[in-house]
Amino acid sequence: MINSPIEEIKSKLDIIDVIGGYIKLQKSGRNYKAPCPFHSEKTPSFMVSPEKQLWRCFGCNRGGSIFDFIMEIEGVEFGDALRTLAQRAGVELNKVNPKLAAQWKTERTRLYEICDLANRFFIKQLESKAGKDIQKYLFSRGLKLKTIKDWEVGYAPNHWQGLLDFLNGRGYSDEEIMKTGLIVKSETGKSKRGYYDRFRDRIIFPIKNINEAVIGFTGRENPNNPDERMGKYINTPNTLIYDKSQVLYGLDKAKLDIRKKNLCILVEGQTDVLMSHQEGFNNIIASSGTALTEHQLKIIKRYTQNLAMAFDMDLAGEIATKRGIDLAIQSGLNVKVINLPNNQDPADCLQKNVSAWSNAVNQAKGFVEFYLESIFVKNDPFTGEGKKIISQEFLPVIRKIPNKVEQAHWLQELAQRIKVSESILMEELKKIKEPIINRPLDYLEDKKDNKECLEEYTIGLILSYPSIFRRQKKKPQNIFNNPDLEKIYKSLKKNKDIKST
Repeated sequence: MINSPIEEIKSKLDIIDVIGGYIKLQKSGRNYKAPCPFHSEKTPSFMVSPEKQLWRCFGCNRGGSIFDFIMEIEGVEFGDALRTLAQRAGVELNKVNPKLAAQWKTERTRLYEICDLANRFFIKQLESKAGKDIQKYLFSRGLKLKTIKDWEVGYAPNHWQGLLDFLNGRGYSDEEIMKTGLIVKSETGKSKRGYYDRFRDRIIFPIKNINEAVIGFTGRENPNNPDERMGKYINTPNTLIYDKSQVLYGLDKAKLDIRKKNLCILVEGQTDVLMSHQEGFNNIIASSGTALTEHQLKIIKRYTQNLAMAFDMDLAGEIATKRGIDLAIQSGLNVKVINLPNNQDPADCLQKNVSAWSNAVNQAKGFVEFYLESIFVKNDPFTGEGKKIISQEFLPVIRKIPNKVEQAHWLQELAQRIKVSESILMEELKKIKEPIINRPLDYLEDKKDNKECLEEYTIGLILSYPSIFRRQKKKPQNIFNNPDLEKIYKSLKKNKDIKST
């Protein structure tokens, strides 16, 4: 007799079908084997037993049931794995045992429910009269109605408490809603009740976890009514169910294609993702409103070892690309960069010329070649000053290459192109230490507040990519709270000969 939902799920799902949906299993006697998805190996040591309904990797010593596998492969907790497998098995958790169901209805569950209801609210608002102009804008960007519906794009009305009133009416308290990040506590008397909606008059993109549950939102300003005070994009803050550093937008829809094509393409914005999938490029995701993080790269590695980046090539985009390359290399990923014609973003490129996007993806450059070309485009290799800048910019890139033979190849290439002997370049190469950019930001955040971390990180970026800083004509004033960093910044602005560290 089955007396628990866990046992019922196990009885309805075969471990071979569950695990086989993620990795290719090969029959081996009474069992099945495959290369382990959790660590790199040449000889398969990952074994699955259909008789025992268990799996184990004899290389990394991980193993367990279907629940353990989902927790490992998806990077989720037991409750999320339970919901995923219950849905697949057709087991309704809330009808299995009323007392047990009440125990499961934890705070996290309530937050999931609130986010799901909010998502439905935003969708209805987009479909209403108030959302007509937003729909027209989305159509003008090349998005089709089916894409808008499939990705559940919505609209937050221009009201201080529209969503709050809706959720209160469904039985959720202000305090609960506050924990989802959907409302903000008023400190200026904007709301007599003490709270107001975070998202107002914005296009809403729901952010989902790997199990397709809504956990947060990104709100883009109404293009017909820009909000200069709040910025073009605002995002759900970190909550009990949402951590932006651990989420990749669109991964819930893209994961199978990423694994199938053995390639993940990373873009900047939600619209880039939507347009890509609309045109059949389904292995594309975005970094969910944050700079690329080490944890996000670990998630990508569960599905592929190959990453191609397609960021905007403005100042911010170039810095983001180079930082992403550094982190991805440290994570052991094979990295390429997609250069789009006329510095377009992916959404614009796909709207105007799908074949141009396809060609750009197929012609993606390795990270070393990307660095080399970007440096030579901006500097004259025939002058002494140009040769100095090029070597200062490119030698640190060579320093990052783990393979000594490949290092030698690019050192020869650089020597030939700037007409400087390899021996001199080798001497300079030996002087280079690990770039500041390579130091994980998480290391700083553990000891300092976010503002100070960002200030130190900004100085690190300037020192790591001096040519980009030099090209910036308008350099902002008074951006550092730390007086020591402000002095360094002023000194760097005056110094035209910043050297790469």
